[in-house]
Amino acid sequence: MLRPTALHLLLTLSLFVLPVFTAVGDLAAQESPDKSFSPNQTSASLLIHYAESMKNQAAPEQKPEAERRYLLAMDVYIKARSYAILNKCFFWLSLMAGIAVLLWPSLTVIFKERLDKWEWIKSATVQTTVTGIAALMFAFYSQYKDKQTYAETLMRYVIYSNKPVAELSVEVSEELAKIDRGFSFNNIINASGADE
Repeated sequence: MLRPTALHLLLTLSLFVLPVFTAVGDLAAQESPDKSFSPNQTSASLLIHYAESMKNQAAPEQKPEAERRYLLAMDVYIKARSYAILNKCFFWLSLMAGIAVLLWPSLTVIFKERLDKWEWIKSATVQTTVTGIAALMFAFYSQYKDKQTYAETLMRYVIYSNKPVAELSVEVSEELAKIDRGFSFNNIINASGADE
């Protein structure tokens, strides 16, 4: 009988991961000659390139307003970019933790001969801890993804709005203050309460 080994598990996993990387490579090959309109960027990056283009093309009498709008968009872009970086980090950490949760029971089969030395692999406490860490990584990923999306939506509002920048800056400052409140379990608790 064929026993599963770490190599077998990695080969099986690679069958699922390889098509994803191939699809990403195909998207990269379709890249636009103008780097501003590349599909391989965040919405925030696309929007800030567009805002910079509008600032550079503004008529001399509209230049100060265009520069202030660009500054306001850049302020939001800094937040969106920070959240995009955190989002990507926690995405990969949550993916690895999720895979660990799925593969953890297999470790007792793979390392059957060594379990006398590694008794902790069978421990329910360790398995629960691994599952808890995975849940925490998914919660952080979800939190930062929501904040990134919120910041990108705020950038769209700044760029596409016809309001004067002086009026926009007050609204944007209030929204940025909401974003800056930090990690909150209220959204998770309220969402689960709404399901009941």
